[in-house]
Amino acid sequence: MKKLLCFLTAILSVFLMSVPVEAKENQWDISKSKTATPLDEKYQTKVTLSLPSKSEKLESDVVFVLDKSTSTQIEDQALEMLEKLRIQIDKTDAKVKVGIVIFNKIANVSSWFDLSSQFDQIEVAIKKNITSGTNCHAGLLAGKEMLDQDQNVEAKRKYMIFVSDGITYMYNQEPTVTAWSFENDGSILSWAGPDNFNSKYGQTLPDWNTYLNDVKTKLESQGNTYDYPYGAVPTKTTPVDQSNEYLNSVDKALYYTYSTYESMKDEGYHCYALKGNSEGNYPWAFSFMDYLANQEEVSFESIQNDIYYLLDQGSYVEDYMGSGKDNHGNDYDFDFVNKIDSFYMMVGQNKYLPEVIDEQNYHYGFNKQEEGYAYELYYYPGKQEHFIWKMNVPVTQFDPVQLVYTLQLTNPQKEAGDYGFYDEDGHLNNESLKTNNQAILHPIDSQGKEIETEDFLSPTVSYKVEEIIEPEKPQEPKNTQEIPKTQDQPTKIKQPTKNVVKTGDKQIIYPYFLLTLASLSIMYLIKRRLHA
Repeated sequence: MKKLLCFLTAILSVFLMSVPVEAKENQWDISKSKTATPLDEKYQTKVTLSLPSKSEKLESDVVFVLDKSTSTQIEDQALEMLEKLRIQIDKTDAKVKVGIVIFNKIANVSSWFDLSSQFDQIEVAIKKNITSGTNCHAGLLAGKEMLDQDQNVEAKRKYMIFVSDGITYMYNQEPTVTAWSFENDGSILSWAGPDNFNSKYGQTLPDWNTYLNDVKTKLESQGNTYDYPYGAVPTKTTPVDQSNEYLNSVDKALYYTYSTYESMKDEGYHCYALKGNSEGNYPWAFSFMDYLANQEEVSFESIQNDIYYLLDQGSYVEDYMGSGKDNHGNDYDFDFVNKIDSFYMMVGQNKYLPEVIDEQNYHYGFNKQEEGYAYELYYYPGKQEHFIWKMNVPVTQFDPVQLVYTLQLTNPQKEAGDYGFYDEDGHLNNESLKTNNQAILHPIDSQGKEIETEDFLSPTVSYKVEEIIEPEKPQEPKNTQEIPKTQDQPTKIKQPTKNVVKTGDKQIIYPYFLLTLASLSIMYLIKRRLHA
């Protein structure tokens, strides 16, 4: 049974090690939006392309996680970056908050500072001098907690700048180390320190993916059995004769540092790892920082550009006008209204009207400068009707760039019914009456590198055709007379136009009787006289 368990454990270890642990590249969706107004009485809608998103709050968080041993030179570079950023955002309505974490054996955490109004307090916090111990894990945990707790700022607008020489041998918020036994000059020791790495691995730099996978596997079996608070006396130590099979303080500190750093990236935060000092006697530490940085050179200038700029010059949008079938199966088609007064641009609070560059080829420019137009639009009519909107200047995170244009529904239906579904920003993913079949952003990042294209969501609109009800023809008036309603009679009955003697009316019959009798008497008298 014991052999079977050993065999299964070995198989599990091989499986876990086959799942690579790799430093991930920072990947963020670029903030963008497309919105459409409801159709008006002319079946027109105004569409707005916005970079960044029209609804996004122009607020950002920047947290520095600084090693206690960060040099004065690095601190000055960080402050210089923040000063340049402050000057940039002061021209806008944007807001940037800054948090400072300086770690030794624990994390020393500042409050949030407003970059525009509290720069002096930021400088004091960055230059705070502390000593004793190195616990990268505690510093990153504190930085992550600061960012996590600010629910008013979107993840894509959160930045964590980790500055360290990479030397670490403690972990957890309360400094913890491992009682790892090793032999040194005939003595058996178990103290924790940065030299534990060389004692176990020598001067050879590891392949970090393999190394971290191995630590992950051993953590699952060894857990915290040999952990103890830094400064205390351990009660249980690892077997000295199997020291290479057990994790030491540096192993755990590096793994927990890596996993916390990656968890922030998984949250969508922008994370940067900068080497803080000279390489010194621990080349593995600088190598580890390079690994976190994905082997890319990171500078405060590049970080400043990432915070301030959304896109670099040369980025453009392809936008194809909407067409297809509506919710009743009818064809629909939207046309771009190619009139000079039907589209314009906004950059922050500034409005720019289009200027004709080439009338024949429908080429327009916005915000003319000495070297040319800051933005251009190329319109292409026809079966694949679309336009290209080009940025000849960088787009910032804090001054939204918007193109507002008009679309015309060319073939509204006449039959009564409800057509389409209104979805202002396309988040419902409706297919009926889409204002645009596709809109594609071709981005260039703040470092001047082309990155993967992204699609805008497609808004949809709607309209209603009311049923036409023809008015009834008026009837000819009829001579009717109201009579008292009885149980056996309707409310109204038709009456003849001439007078008719009503049966049973004694007041009318009696005079007629006397008149008739008088007539007969006169005729009798006349007849007698004639015979006499």
